Amino acid sequence: MVIRLNKYISNSGLCTRREADAYIVDGRVKVDKKIVKTLGYKVSLNAEVRVDNKIIVPYLYSYILLNKPIDFKLKGENNIYNLLSSSKIDNLSITEKNIDDLKGLVVFSNDIEFNKNFRTFLTKINQLFHVKFKNPISLKNLHFLRKNKSKNLKITSVDFVNNTSKNEIGLELITDHYLNVIGLLKSLKNEIISIDRVLIDNISKKKLSRGKWRFLSYKELSNFKSI
Repeated sequence: MVIRLNKYISNSGLCTRREADAYIVDGRVKVDKKIVKTLGYKVSLNAEVRVDNKIIVPYLYSYILLNKPIDFKLKGENNIYNLLSSSKIDNLSITEKNIDDLKGLVVFSNDIEFNKNFRTFLTKINQLFHVKFKNPISLKNLHFLRKNKSKNLKITSVDFVNNTSKNEIGLELITDHYLNVIGLLKSLKNEIISIDRVLIDNISKKKLSRGKWRFLSYKELSNFKSI
C-alpha cells in the first residue's frame, strides 16, 4: 500500500499535511535515505521515512497495559493479541518474550524504540509478583530468597501473602525478565501453581480485570521514559 508522503508524515502526529508539505519543500524529509522535495510524492508504508533525520512511522504511538490470563499465549487459538483487538491499533508488539506461563501485567506498544528498551527499564524498577506454590513455604525457604545474590535478579522484599496461607508469597524484586524469577523459584523444589505480576514500578493491576486492557497514562509512560 502506498500513500502520499504528506499524509504519511501527518499520520505520525508530527504536524498537519500543510506543514508536512513545507518540510518536504525545505528538503527536511528523506525516504529510504534520499531527500524528497516533490509534493504529491507517494510512499510505501514499509519505507523508512525521516524528518530532520529522525525516523517517523505513519501512526501515533500507543502503549497498552494488559492483565493477562494464564491460558492466553503468544501463539495458538487463545492468542493474547485477540484480547487487544478492540483497541483497533495496528503493529502492536509485546515488550517481553517467553511470557506464556505468566499471568498479570504485561505491556504492549507499537513504538519499536520503547519495546527495544523495555528490558533496560525493568533493570531499574521494582516489580511485585504474587506466587502460589503447591506446598507450604518454610521459613528456611523465605530466608533463602531474602539472601539471594543472583546476577540477574535482586530481591527487595519477600513475605507470605497472608498469615493463613503459607503457600503464597509476595515477591518484590528487580530483574530484566520474569524467567529469572522462575529459575530462582524452581530451586525451592516446590511446584509453582501460578505467578501473577501485580505491579510494575507504580503501575498496578488495580481496577483492571483479568483479560482486560487499558492505555498507559501520560504520567506512567513518562516515568518509564525518564529512566
